[in-house]
Amino acid sequence: MFNCFGKNNINILFLDKIEIINIASGIYANLRQKETPIQIPGILIAATAIYHNLVLVSNDSDMLIIEGLILENWLQQS
Repeated sequence: MFNCFGKNNINILFLDKIEIINIASGIYANLRQKETPIQIPGILIAATAIYHNLVLVSNDSDMLIIEGLILENWLQQS
């Protein structure tokens, strides 16, 4: 736990599961096949969110093309 932001506890998610790397590899291959590659850090972040079944909050439009990713953009106006 990382506890420097007041009362909120933040869990740090590590890339310590081979399943996350496998998901990332699949995302990379899929995007490369579609000729729409994105940066590797974005792929790793997305793969981690997918593995842990988390909602990713991001303003990065590249994330919109990743299948299976639950994405929210808190900066978009409804």
